[in-house]
Formats: sequence, C-alpha cells, structure tokens
Amino acid sequence: MCRLAAPFAILLLAAGCGGNDREDTGRTVTVERDGTVTVKAREYSYDPDRVVLQGAGALTIRLENDGDLAHNIRLRRDGEEVGGTPSFPGGRTESARVRLAPGTYELLCTVGDHADLGMTGELEVK
Repeated sequence: MCRLAAPFAILLLAAGCGGNDREDTGRTVTVERDGTVTVKAREYSYDPDRVVLQGAGALTIRLENDGDLAHNIRLRRDGEEVGGTPSFPGGRTESARVRLAPGTYELLCTVGDHADLGMTGELEVK
C-alpha cells in the first residue's frame, strides 16, 4: 500500500498545478436600460461573465469582490476604456455608472495579470 502512496500524492500535486481556479460559469444576465447588474468577482472570474443591456443608455455595475485579492471591472470598446470600478480589496463592493451606445464591450479586471488568467467577460448593448 505504501508503494501507491507516493505516486498518488504526486498526481494530486500535479492536478493542483498549472491551472487557475476559474469556474466557467458561462452565465448570461439581461438588464433593462438604466438598470443595475451585480457581478461577483473571484480569482479569476466574473459571475455572470456575459451581460446583455436592453437598449442604449445608462447601466450601473455593482461589483462584489468575493475574492481574496484586489479586483476591478473595467469596460473597453475597440481598445478604448469607457469606465468601470476602481480596484478594491476582497470583501468589499463598489459601483460604477456608465453610459453605453449599442455594440459589444469587453469586461476585464485590469489588476496585474488577472485578465490574462481569465478574468474577462462581455457586455452587449442591443
């Protein structure tokens, strides 16, 4: 039995390395124009990771940082930043109000390499 313990321990360690703890929620939320969407931030994901805004206009984004690290949520369209929350530590909530034209926006955390680790999403304004 001891001969199996070492290889099993190595497999457990290997399984925990190399990836991130991102849960691919793939969840979409639809919000009415001038509404509010609540997004939860964790290492390294947003839930929901896709938001559809019904009509151009204002949107309030409420970011609940349920992670251990600082996070933010920023919106970009065609490579230009159009607004979002400041960076803030875990356990807190911040909000930002943005005015959006029809189109597709990228959601991302601009803290460190969080976006590269998968902390991204999409916002579509119909």
